[in-house]
Amino acid sequence: MADLSVEVHDGPVVQAVKFVRTYWPLLLPAFLIFRFLCYRYASPLRQYPGPFLASGSRLWKVWSTYSGNTETDHILLHEQYGPIVRIAPNEVSFSSPYAAREVLAAGKGFHKTDFYSVFPPAENPDIFTETNEHAHSLKKRYASNAYSMASMQNLSSYIEDTQRLLASKLDQKCISPEQTCDLGDWLHFFAFDVLGEVAFSRKFGFLESGCDLEGAIKTIDDVQWYDGIIGQIPEWDLVFRRNPLAKFLPGMDPSKSLITRMALEELSARKNYGEKVIDRKDLLSQLMAANEKVPENFKEGDVFAIAHGAIFAGSDSTASTMQSFCHHVLREPSIHARLREEIDAAVAAGSLGQFPQWNEVQALPYFQACLKEAMRVRPAVGLNITRQVPPQGAEIGGKKFPGGTRVAVNGWVLHRNEEVFGAEPKVFRPERWLEGDAKNMERYMFQFGGGSHLCIGKNLALLEMNKTLPLLFRDYDLELFEPQKDLQYHSTFFVVQHGLNVRISRRGSRN
Repeated sequence: MADLSVEVHDGPVVQAVKFVRTYWPLLLPAFLIFRFLCYRYASPLRQYPGPFLASGSRLWKVWSTYSGNTETDHILLHEQYGPIVRIAPNEVSFSSPYAAREVLAAGKGFHKTDFYSVFPPAENPDIFTETNEHAHSLKKRYASNAYSMASMQNLSSYIEDTQRLLASKLDQKCISPEQTCDLGDWLHFFAFDVLGEVAFSRKFGFLESGCDLEGAIKTIDDVQWYDGIIGQIPEWDLVFRRNPLAKFLPGMDPSKSLITRMALEELSARKNYGEKVIDRKDLLSQLMAANEKVPENFKEGDVFAIAHGAIFAGSDSTASTMQSFCHHVLREPSIHARLREEIDAAVAAGSLGQFPQWNEVQALPYFQACLKEAMRVRPAVGLNITRQVPPQGAEIGGKKFPGGTRVAVNGWVLHRNEEVFGAEPKVFRPERWLEGDAKNMERYMFQFGGGSHLCIGKNLALLEMNKTLPLLFRDYDLELFEPQKDLQYHSTFFVVQHGLNVRISRRGSRN
């Protein structure tokens, strides 16, 4: 009997699948190596030097951010490779403040990258995280009045109430001449409680308790650390925080954190009972008023996102700058003495009130020089500001870059430019602001960003620091416990500092 069996051959697709299943341990690394080499050698950015790993993947940026010292990494990179460094397959970093002004200038078409999409709340971006330029301009327009210097100064009495509480807590540390305290922690608690008063008309309770309630501050730092790392590879956010299952994991539901919970409570109370629940125009009430006027352009979600975002953006950053100021001033006896002399002279002349006012402190030139120098040497933001070259391409610093290229600038790098800031730019020397061209140097300071994306909370931060720092140096004898040690820090998005341990006493009370 004839054999009627028919030999069946696999089609090309099936054969390909079988081949991949069999040899994937070899194919996957081969593909990754091939892709790495294409990125490294076929990119229009191949001419720019940088770390080998950065030329073919984003792993260098992820590791640098994870390490917590990415600002130092970028300083060293530019010292080694020059003014333009390739830090990712499609990204270069600039050290020139002039290039930074070109990139951040309003109307030049350099838009935010998807790095910002990782920051919460993803469903309703605030002013900082909004990447759509039209939506960003609308949100900033309706929120700008609430953040104006006039609005902030109207809330001065509530900042002063928080200053009283801070002073009472510091006074408790002045019982023994040799008693020490972590001034950095108290400045951190103070910055958060001021934001609570300004945004929601209530303190969070950090100063009163003298500790990080519910670990809220650490939670924010952890969130910022995640944002900084995953922001380098934003597509992975879908695997982690935006994974639908993430909210069921312990500690992953953001609505349960102290600050978010308080923001939601305030928003709910005012929706139900109106403005009767408060007796002043705080940030939330002004944002709600803007929502009532133009609900189609400034939505309720915007109100929550911007008020809530103010706490995240304004607390760590302001605390970090005040910590830097105190550390650098106290570390240099001659600077400390000159600052105290200026403050004491203003007190003797009757030009500095019990609670320093904005206009009074603007008349203290050496204090202003110290503050600007602290913001120059240690900007509160440690990560890069990154933008995308417009589709038509652009020329930056005399070099042409194709559309879609990512361009990054870092304040720690920019503020060390000798041409702009004079000799020894790494050294804390307030006199440079009194001897040099201060107006030109201010043009190239990026501690608050730049262009149309200048930090909207700048006025509050400056008001808070100008009112608080002179008060501390007027009323207290402060001495670093270990002046030979540098202030310890790590960068999440902001520079989170610790170790500002001081001996403290009321002025005139030490023998």
